[in-house]
Amino acid sequence: MEKNIIIITDYAAPYEGNFIASIKALEKVAKNKNYKMKFLFSKRAMNIEWVTKFSAQYDVDFFDEGIFDVIKILSKSMKEGVENILYSHFARHKTQVAIKIFKMVRRNFRLVQHFHNHCKIPKKFPKKQLMELAYRLYEGDLNIGCSESVMKSMPYNPRKNVFVNNAIDFSRLSENNDINKIKNQKKEFIILMFGFDYYRKGVDIAINAVKNIADEKKIILVISLASNYERIENIIKGEFQKIPDWIKLLPANENVSEYYNMADIFLSSAREEGFCYSLVEATYCGTRCISSKIGGVPLDIPGIISFESENIEDLKNKILWSLENNENKLEEAKKYIVEKYDLNKWAEEVMKKLED
Repeated sequence: MEKNIIIITDYAAPYEGNFIASIKALEKVAKNKNYKMKFLFSKRAMNIEWVTKFSAQYDVDFFDEGIFDVIKILSKSMKEGVENILYSHFARHKTQVAIKIFKMVRRNFRLVQHFHNHCKIPKKFPKKQLMELAYRLYEGDLNIGCSESVMKSMPYNPRKNVFVNNAIDFSRLSENNDINKIKNQKKEFIILMFGFDYYRKGVDIAINAVKNIADEKKIILVISLASNYERIENIIKGEFQKIPDWIKLLPANENVSEYYNMADIFLSSAREEGFCYSLVEATYCGTRCISSKIGGVPLDIPGIISFESENIEDLKNKILWSLENNENKLEEAKKYIVEKYDLNKWAEEVMKKLED
């Protein structure tokens, strides 16, 4: 029997990143098993350069964000007389509602939901009960977490919950020897972080940990912003009246290894992570990492320095320690990463889950 996988996503990042690289790897595995794969993107993504190139190579369609528009394109994408699998990633609330309404009307397909962030349920009545009901309504035939921590947060039937650790596109992480030479010659100690979400990514935590030691220790906190540049800039200006000399804001860089290779330390001070790609990437590139101890962070990677989540004093002490100590487990860590986070391995594991 012909088999049909429909991937629907609200993903609209400026660059392909590891997610799209993973989906491409999955398409190859699926093709070898005689599955046809169709991709449904929100029209918000239609004019992004990588989406245009992607559309020229794969079977792609676009949907408006209204509930009935999503239902319409789902109906159009389903094939009669074949095994249909609807596989969602980064689905917004409206998209999820549309999928569930469609599932009530047309039951003869398998719904697989991939979660890239933790499922959060409030603790107080009645929000707790309402959120639990909403999650039950959204339950898929299979629910995949991007990490074990995310899987454990999913309030669904445990028999329907699995996890597959995210994968890394190592081809994006080319080495840059010229930047390494510059790094060895510079006087500042550069701490790099990604901070498009000021609170969730813990930008405030990083700033408060660094501000009293930046001048004395010649620390530069570099914050890369894939979005919300002006908003983050205004928040920092609101605290300091200007952007301090020890803070540098940079736009996202498709060649992300240039940023990793520039830094002495990569910092993840996040309060929430489904799976922290950047810690894996930075370590692979040979950059030491400091991270908050939270679910979704791969603290099992050799050499990662961790601090208690939201503990500014602990983070400051770990930064000061890293200035004086250069414990090097990077070769061991790189070997570990290559074995655990391979794209093809991820694609094969996901395909097995889809076929079970």
